[in-house]
Amino acid sequence: MRKNIAEEYLETILYLTKGGRPAKTKDIADAMGIKPPSVSEMLTKLKEEGYVEYQPYAGASLTELGKAEAIQMERKHQVLETFLVDALGVGLEEAHDEACEMEHTVSDSTLSKMCAFLGHPRFCPDDHPITMGECCEKSEESMPLTELKEGEGGIIKIVCADKGTRDYLLSLGFLPDTALTVKKRLPSNSLLVRIKGAEIAIGGDIAEKIFVKKASA
Repeated sequence: MRKNIAEEYLETILYLTKGGRPAKTKDIADAMGIKPPSVSEMLTKLKEEGYVEYQPYAGASLTELGKAEAIQMERKHQVLETFLVDALGVGLEEAHDEACEMEHTVSDSTLSKMCAFLGHPRFCPDDHPITMGECCEKSEESMPLTELKEGEGGIIKIVCADKGTRDYLLSLGFLPDTALTVKKRLPSNSLLVRIKGAEIAIGGDIAEKIFVKKASA
């Protein structure tokens, strides 16, 4: 079985089952542009290899093994897409198509280096959350800036906004390992933040993409 074809099936099933229901053969066929008999044949093979639970007419769902593989492929796609858009300036549609091809060949180690280069992004260009990998700073116990209360401080760990917004924030001093304090919570979840001696108001939609490690009391 060709690895990339199997991975495409697992990714498609992951997407179709996010609502909690099995993926129907017809829905998989429509999503992948493949005839239903070919889908049934592949699902049978994936079941034999332990990647899916499948019964004709009932549909398919991922096993733990299949889900882990599908989530890793989804993460690869999102990190690659983010790298192409944010680091190289590739258009979103083109980046999506390129990432679809590259996700089947990029190694885990190279992906980790891309992720680190980007600052361990939490959102892809489509604004969907990216699953954290082993390379990400889980040990830092970082949280969105919006979770800090008035008067609480933190240390910036990751800025995950789009390139334009990230560059603007960096110009204001929102740099990794910089200390800040939430001076006041404003309407619509906006925050008044004190950073590097200045007080700056930022919207909640931006603040939630600035990840900080809460300062010790």
